[in-house]
Amino acid sequence: MLNRGGREFPPFRLDPVNQCLWRRSDTGDEERILVTPKAFAVLSYLVDHAGRLVTREDLLEAVWPNTFVQPEVLKRHIFLLRDVLGDEAKSPQFIETLPRRGYQFIAGVRDLAAAEPAADTSVHTKLVGRDRALGELRAYLDRAFGGQRQTVFVTGEPGIGKTTLVDEFQRRAGTGAPLRIARGQCIEGFGGKEAYYPVLEALGNLCRDSAGNTVIQILAAQAPTWLVQFPSLVKREQRATLQREILGSTRERMLREIADALETITSKTPLLLVLEDLHWVDHSTVDLISALSRGRGPAKLLFVGTYRPVDIALYEHPLKLVKRDLLAHQLCHEIALQPLGETEVAAYLSGESREANPPKGFAALLHRHSEGNPLFMVAALEHMIQRGLVLHGDGSWKLNVPLEAIELEAPENLRAMIETQIERLSEEEQRALGVASVTGVSFTTKLSATAATLDEEQFEDLCEELSHGRHMLRQAGSHRFPDGSISRRFEFAHALYREVFYIKQAPIRRARLHLRIGERLEELYSKHQDEIAAELAEHFEQASDWTRAVRYLRLAAVSARRSYAHREALAILQHALGLVTRLPEKDRAAFEMEILEQLAVFHVSLFDARSAIETYEKLVALAALHGLIDLEIRTLLDMALPVEWTSAQLYLATLERALQLSAKQEDPFLRARTRAKCFRRRALAGRWSSEDAESCRKAIEEIERKGDRLVTAEHRLEYACMQWLSSRYGDAHRSGVDSLAVLLEQDDLNPYLGSLYLMNRWLVLRNLLLWGEWGQALKEVHAETTLCEKNGDPTRGREVLIQAAWVHLYAMDFSGVIAICESIFESVGLPSPIRSWNILTGSAEAALGNYDRALYHLMKVKDEMERLPLMDDWYQRMPLQAGLVELWLGKGDLVQARQEAEHFLEVSLATAERTYQGLAWEASVRVAMARQDWTRAEDCIANGLSTVEGYEVPIAVWRIHRTAAEVYARSGNNDLANCHRALSREAIMKLANSLEPEDPLRATFLSAAPVRKIFDCGVRIGA
Repeated sequence: MLNRGGREFPPFRLDPVNQCLWRRSDTGDEERILVTPKAFAVLSYLVDHAGRLVTREDLLEAVWPNTFVQPEVLKRHIFLLRDVLGDEAKSPQFIETLPRRGYQFIAGVRDLAAAEPAADTSVHTKLVGRDRALGELRAYLDRAFGGQRQTVFVTGEPGIGKTTLVDEFQRRAGTGAPLRIARGQCIEGFGGKEAYYPVLEALGNLCRDSAGNTVIQILAAQAPTWLVQFPSLVKREQRATLQREILGSTRERMLREIADALETITSKTPLLLVLEDLHWVDHSTVDLISALSRGRGPAKLLFVGTYRPVDIALYEHPLKLVKRDLLAHQLCHEIALQPLGETEVAAYLSGESREANPPKGFAALLHRHSEGNPLFMVAALEHMIQRGLVLHGDGSWKLNVPLEAIELEAPENLRAMIETQIERLSEEEQRALGVASVTGVSFTTKLSATAATLDEEQFEDLCEELSHGRHMLRQAGSHRFPDGSISRRFEFAHALYREVFYIKQAPIRRARLHLRIGERLEELYSKHQDEIAAELAEHFEQASDWTRAVRYLRLAAVSARRSYAHREALAILQHALGLVTRLPEKDRAAFEMEILEQLAVFHVSLFDARSAIETYEKLVALAALHGLIDLEIRTLLDMALPVEWTSAQLYLATLERALQLSAKQEDPFLRARTRAKCFRRRALAGRWSSEDAESCRKAIEEIERKGDRLVTAEHRLEYACMQWLSSRYGDAHRSGVDSLAVLLEQDDLNPYLGSLYLMNRWLVLRNLLLWGEWGQALKEVHAETTLCEKNGDPTRGREVLIQAAWVHLYAMDFSGVIAICESIFESVGLPSPIRSWNILTGSAEAALGNYDRALYHLMKVKDEMERLPLMDDWYQRMPLQAGLVELWLGKGDLVQARQEAEHFLEVSLATAERTYQGLAWEASVRVAMARQDWTRAEDCIANGLSTVEGYEVPIAVWRIHRTAAEVYARSGNNDLANCHRALSREAIMKLANSLEPEDPLRATFLSAAPVRKIFDCGVRIGA
């Protein structure tokens, strides 16, 4: 917002001085729009009464007083204004027609003429004693204009003038060079539970500003995780694209995206970002403040935060730790506001006139009682004026009683002073502001009027009068509710006013008001309650409506998940779990189980296996206690994932418990789902089970007959893993892609947190590798590492490169394998990937002739498999054995080579994996040939050829046919040898052609000695 005076309803600004409209473009330039004087008067009247019904009679009387005017004249001016504003009567954005009643200006309006609330006629609002602070802020803004990001904390006790200082600085800053201004405020209670609460408020205002379209476009391009936090700003056609764009988002990605977006937003127009009352801040906002302050790139950004030091010093407040670190690294500044001195109090009393000296001793008395606190000082002056102790007029002060009498009349502290002010209000005014205090520092007349059982217009008039006549309230624009209705907003001039009004009410009355407000909010947000879930939870908790409080806390945790604020979500759910004990006993168990289920999901998403398992075990016990078989089974199946990370034995036991319980399930469809999941997982747990794989297939067929497409897609995606392990790579790939596409249609799916998504991404990479689609596999690796980098998870991104190393191994780029493994060594942390890393390294070293190093890595894996078995050891043993065979063949130890080859056959034939079975038979052929056991060689090659027949297993096919050509050539069967050689070449070229022509890996593969040998018969390589 560029502050230039008038009233603003983006992208327009009403200019009362020049009697015209200004329209701002996305570039920030303003275009003057001339309208007729009467049309301007009509628009001015509507804008002055924004959010309220204006009857035709009101308009005619205001614009054409004492003149008879036909109604058609007014309609013509309304039509003209709509044309100028680009408004439509059927779907208005500015002027809404209320049939047979009048008109209403429905757009949000901001008064740009003054940042300060309207002053009482008897007490002026001159800012004194803050010239130095204003100068410091100006200097920091100048640095920001130069591209040096600045972080400033304005601190001080309650009432010291933090907000007043920032308001005055904003007013002065807005009158100079173009400057965007965004403000947000932390809220006591529910605001501290909602992730990024003040930031979203500030960003939302920025998006709805006159240049908001530019900001929205930047968010769509650079910070989609933030744009989706504003559903009303996302067009329907954008949602599907955004859903895929934020695939796998994390907290780290959100922080990085908003930092990048703010750099772009400030590249042309500097930004002043103000967040107030940070003593009530949420953890995520503190993380963002830290990230913005530590950014190294240039940004024309000045961040100003205000807080009370005493409120963050009482415990380990997150802001306290961050600010201390920022100060230590000279990444922030602090402006600590001190109480005013007696001279500054005297200057305040003098007002704008240097000659209007206050009565002798008056400044000293006021300073002594207020202790230099500006809010206390102003309140004390109002108290004295209204008590008739002093008189203020014509810029001067007059004592009506001796100073000693005033001394006795003055309250002792600020709260007492505010209470005295409140007592002077009428009963109706006290009741209205008491209700408003229950709503919060800021409140709407629509909501508060209902709770106060007052007519909304009456309540609004009362607040407007208080905002002009006293220093308790100020106007705060308007608010649009989801149903499209507009309500005026007001806010307490200081949080202390709200606190005193709130505390003065009896607890029973407060609880009753919280209940009324909560129920009214439920009505106003009937289909959008997730947007204010934390606020609803706070009201119902204060009303002792524990059931609804717990319900909305659970919903608030879901909202926190959408912001990837898992820390806040866990805190919210733990709080909800504490409230469950206050529920009626008949409802307690159901709510407790629902919360435990939510908690466990968050523990899993944070990879906190211990906490997840403990939570799931509690839920299993509760489900068993209440005879909820379906819930008990579902929990056991969910618990299997974190259990898998810790113990293969416990994993199998967990699946067995679920499978046994499935016999008690009455619903055959649910029983089929349970059995499908159990058989699929058990088939892969520690061994391959053909029986379990077949049982899983039959269960899925039953699910397909009875289930919907989402349920079917979930099970089909899981079954794709079985297809892959059965060497049906094409079926597995198609099933995985199609099923995931169906699952991604769910709006609330966060694939990064879902085990299904993680399993599918791993499956795609392994499947493409063995299917021979090496080029596509490498592209998928690149896409996955890019996604991990974007999501702030570079460690996992580097770990994914293990899959690229497998491609290089089978393409016989052994030096490339070593290079990849060395580059990711520090990023591989989980036991299973560590074993893959050692198998890859050992196999590549063996191929390069570094047998000692190869033996070290391969034997390390073998020993660890004996010492600490893992779930997928049965699968990893196959490439391990392949590496050991090559190692001993290279060393010339044919005894060891034969033993490892036989073991290779043993472990591979226990599976349905035709690639490794074929490679095991081919390795046995070469061992037999080295031992000159030609009978054994011919038997093994026959088995190998039979194994791969009918399967797309090109990695095994080219090797088996190559070796078969050697076997048959030695026996003199040249025709058969040539046939196998041709089949080998065909498989080789399929693999090579999956890579881009210019890819160095393609040339490396085709120039490898075993491959070149196949083409020695005169066939041109690369044909």
